[in-house]
Amino acid sequence: MLSEETIIIAIFCAIATVLGILDYKHSQGRLYLSEILLCGVLFALKGSSFRRFYVWLKRRNLFDMPDRTRLQRLLITHQKQCRQFLEDPTVLNITDSFGVEVIHPFREGRSEQSKKVSKKGLSNHRWIIGRKINVVINQDLSIVSCQSNTANVSDKNFNASLSKISGIVLADSGYREREGISENMKICRKGTWNCRMYVETLFSLWERICNAKRSFHRTVAGFAAKSAFLATLTNIVFSLNESFGFNRFSLAQWAL
Repeated sequence: MLSEETIIIAIFCAIATVLGILDYKHSQGRLYLSEILLCGVLFALKGSSFRRFYVWLKRRNLFDMPDRTRLQRLLITHQKQCRQFLEDPTVLNITDSFGVEVIHPFREGRSEQSKKVSKKGLSNHRWIIGRKINVVINQDLSIVSCQSNTANVSDKNFNASLSKISGIVLADSGYREREGISENMKICRKGTWNCRMYVETLFSLWERICNAKRSFHRTVAGFAAKSAFLATLTNIVFSLNESFGFNRFSLAQWAL
């Protein structure tokens, strides 16, 4: 297991290396762009509510921290920078969706705000009230694409974006359409192309290490930001695992 200090420094150096000369600080801001992204990645790794995470982060005295709500707005604003950490597709790619519970089923429809963020849908053969994250990983097990929608949306609604990915995309029967699918997609029958299980292993790591099966967000923008930083965390850690001598497809050593 890595120490907390080593984890934070290693992730920060990886972020700063990718940003390079694009790293900057607003004249009226407290944090550099690399520091903002580090906060988002640590939030995705910690996997708790943002209030609890903010208390944990402030006790570390890493930066001149802004107010909690200001930091939340910064993460939402700069989530677009996470695209720089996505990897390129390869010859074979794998896609699947990951259900995230936002509210308890008993609380369904109690507020207009929750109706906009989450819907009722199936995830792992059980009903949840939340959203789903559609992920595409390449042969190096790095994330190529990451999108989100409400849990009631069928997986085939992501086909339009999947058709733009170069290379073959392996998918399950949930992506089948009556009108047909794009040429770069291959629907795999149950029990075939078992390499697709790598994406299920990734979802298991997210659930156990990052507590990603449960979200506390009440806005679509906040959930999208959390998803983007979760994908950024995955690609950074998988690339760092090689230099630390760990199994590439592992997150356990990085748990906070």
